[in-house]
Amino acid sequence: MAYSYIISRILDNYPHLDPKHVETMLFHGSFASLDDRFVYQQVLKAACTTMKILFRELYDSEPLKLFARFHRETHRDMFVHARENIPLPPLTALAEKDQRDLLEAPDVLRFTIVRNPYTRIVSAWRDKVYLCEPSVEDVYAAVRGAAPAMGRKHPIEFAEFVSYLESRITEAWDPHWQRQVDLAFPKALAFTHVGKTEDLDATIGILRRHLKHPQAIKVPHANEGVIKPAAHYSEDLAQRVHALYEEDFTLFGYDPGSWPRNQEDRPPTVSDECFTDEVLERNVVIARLYSEGDSLRQKYDAAYRFSLARVKNELRRLIRPRG
Repeated sequence: MAYSYIISRILDNYPHLDPKHVETMLFHGSFASLDDRFVYQQVLKAACTTMKILFRELYDSEPLKLFARFHRETHRDMFVHARENIPLPPLTALAEKDQRDLLEAPDVLRFTIVRNPYTRIVSAWRDKVYLCEPSVEDVYAAVRGAAPAMGRKHPIEFAEFVSYLESRITEAWDPHWQRQVDLAFPKALAFTHVGKTEDLDATIGILRRHLKHPQAIKVPHANEGVIKPAAHYSEDLAQRVHALYEEDFTLFGYDPGSWPRNQEDRPPTVSDECFTDEVLERNVVIARLYSEGDSLRQKYDAAYRFSLARVKNELRRLIRPRG
């Protein structure tokens, strides 16, 4: 079977990958501009939300479309991750000659952004697993046997999450904690710049100069969780995380000894303002879901009544006495 240039290029460098998987990753994770001559390949939990907000600001996007297909979010601003909310096409949507041009021409900025694996996996655990976001119920089912029950909750601790990953080393992982080398395809995409979340301003500056933007580009504020439980790294736990992400450490130049120290052991607290904001945000999302459900129910009821009427009419026609 013949594949597009970009998919063939990736498969040449990563022959073990499934072509459909590659196509999916590129569709959701690559953002290209023929006019402005750049390609960005996302790595989840490594400033990708910030970059998408930035692209929307640079290209004067329309308001966010909420409740996009396949996205189960608890914050409205997180629907920025829906493909239709980003005004840049994926590499897979471009013609073959344009794909080749963007991946081979010397004037194209091809970049990705990575993150220290120690802090990236903590961020994934805090934002997705600890509070059981809608997309990770399977993690709770695997670790706890079921989703959180009513009443007193028992969140998954960081060490438990690491054990969960170790038990699934041969399985496909969620992209939020998948290895960065498996998300960025560095052997195939010929990056001219690999930025780091820890020095994001440097990458934004490179992008600004490439775009010849007349003013400094302000790094947009991406939503951050207000509850930040400590990961409680120990030397043993750090070694286990390093073993899971060893290739990320090696390829992207992160120190195996850079795991977070001096973490405070204190109960999670948030300000009244943050707590109010979180509750309001959840309630707005829940209210919108109820409205969406009501709308779907009305459409279903109307379709049902229409179908029932057709059946009744057909039955009357069939049983009508023949003269």
